[in-house]
Amino acid sequence: MVAATRILRHFFLLAALMLPVTHALSQSKFLARKISLDIPSCSLEVALIEIGKAANFRFSYDAGILPGKRLVRVNARNIPVNTLLRDVLGKDVAPKEIGNHVILVRNNADTREKQAFREIVVAGYILSSIDRKPIVSATVYEIEQKKSAVTNGKGYYKLVIPSGRKVRGLAFCKSGYADTVIFIRQSAEQRVDVILKPDRDSLSRLSALPGAVVANRTDSMKLVNWLVPVEAMVNSQNLEVRTARTFQASVIPYIGTNWKVTGSITNRFSLNLFAGYTGGLQGVEIGGLLNITRNTISGLQIGGLGNIIGGNGKGWQIGGLFNFDMGKFAGVQAGGLFNYNPDTITGVQLGGLTNIVTGKVSGVQLAGLTNIVTHDCDAVQISGLFNLTLKDVRKAQVCGLVNYGNNVDGVQIAGLLNIARRHSSGLQLAGFVNYATILHGLQLGVVNVSNTVERGVPIGLFSYVQHGYHLFEVSGNEIFYGNLAFKSGTRTFYNFIQSGIGSDYKLHGSYGIGTIFTLTKKLSLSIDLSAGFVYHPVDTVYHGLLLKCAPALEYRFAKHFALFAGPAYNFFLFSKGAASATERGLSSYDFYFESTQNASMQMWLGGVAGVRF
Repeated sequence: MVAATRILRHFFLLAALMLPVTHALSQSKFLARKISLDIPSCSLEVALIEIGKAANFRFSYDAGILPGKRLVRVNARNIPVNTLLRDVLGKDVAPKEIGNHVILVRNNADTREKQAFREIVVAGYILSSIDRKPIVSATVYEIEQKKSAVTNGKGYYKLVIPSGRKVRGLAFCKSGYADTVIFIRQSAEQRVDVILKPDRDSLSRLSALPGAVVANRTDSMKLVNWLVPVEAMVNSQNLEVRTARTFQASVIPYIGTNWKVTGSITNRFSLNLFAGYTGGLQGVEIGGLLNITRNTISGLQIGGLGNIIGGNGKGWQIGGLFNFDMGKFAGVQAGGLFNYNPDTITGVQLGGLTNIVTGKVSGVQLAGLTNIVTHDCDAVQISGLFNLTLKDVRKAQVCGLVNYGNNVDGVQIAGLLNIARRHSSGLQLAGFVNYATILHGLQLGVVNVSNTVERGVPIGLFSYVQHGYHLFEVSGNEIFYGNLAFKSGTRTFYNFIQSGIGSDYKLHGSYGIGTIFTLTKKLSLSIDLSAGFVYHPVDTVYHGLLLKCAPALEYRFAKHFALFAGPAYNFFLFSKGAASATERGLSSYDFYFESTQNASMQMWLGGVAGVRF
């Protein structure tokens, strides 16, 4: 047992050194508040009242453990309440935060305080101050032993406390009501009736539904309802223990060192054999199967199957199958199958299959299959199949099949398809299709489609811009007298396909790219590069490959019509011995001809002229 304790202690120390847990998060809410007071001399009782006022909470304590009339001096300059109390009270008194109280208890029980009673039985009724009606499902909590009871339908409770300290502190709590703390002395049986006043912040809600409990988001889950008994869940909704405990261990929820108030307590080290149900974490939590945390975590959380958090998280979260978080998370989150978060993720999210975030993401998302974000994604998304962001993408999406974003200000790389539903500002690189309503960047793909190109260029085998450059062209040249072409893209870069017919029914088909420069309002210069084949359909003879470079001046004489003409450089490659239009090749003249053992090459200058519309 001693060896096991040492191992746990060393593990906790090592983890604490590795985790990004700040000093502020490692302390409780009230005790971490910094105050300034200057009281030259007063009684200890008055000093505690002034400290409580300055930090906006109430002290509760048994007068027997404090010399209330002792004179003290308080001189605090922006220091935490915890530090100030240690100076004023010494080490024999420990502060504990419960609800809106700071309760002062003795650190170590004196043997003289113990009585002969084996146990103390406290019973009574809890009523509302509004109408003196019973309050159902209120919590009675014994501060030291962590024992608790819940009132029945008549407002009645019965609490059994093991023997121990002479003075016991009991907290009476109900969601929507101000907490009450009462100190009792040991006796075999005691009757304690309590009247709770509604919390001022909850008056409007109470008037509509008296005593209603607003369930924590984790408590509304079917899995949590199945695992956690009703009494433990009611206690967690009524009671808030803000002072973090050093250690808790449990077998399943409510069977552990924190018993049925486990959902109200924040722990620094938590060990759950099968499943745990805790209020919060400020350190390390390990669960054989499942960790359920109602509020926030800060540190390292490891669950054999998964982790469920009802509040915000910071640090490292590792689930064998899943992580299911309902608040913001900052750090590293790794789930064997999936991670789910309805709020903001900042950091790294690793999902074996899927990451789902219904809020915002900043950092890195890596999934084996799919990343899904319903708000903005200021992150690098990498997945095997799909990346889906319903709003804006500000860094990068990389996947095997499809990327989707609303406005994309970054990079999209997909094996099949990239979609920017509205605006793409950056790079779209796809194995097949890129789509953007408004393009303000570069598209590289087999097919590029957009509505408008503001400032950018689509480059691929075929590009279509609805409000871009697309027209038909009828032309003729020295070999092929009739040609029809369709051009599509932008004036900066367009693609075209062309076919034509020449003498002796020679046919050609070609694919090309081009650009056009505006010289004046009506005059432009276009440069077309194309590659195609020459074919004779009657005798089914393939003549060869024709490459062409054709610069031309364009004169626009009407809104949708233009005349063009210019020279053309031609390069014709054909197999040696194959039939051709002439003995030397396709053209009856040339300025260069060369024949090798397997092929012949012919070059000549020609011309082109036609009309575009």
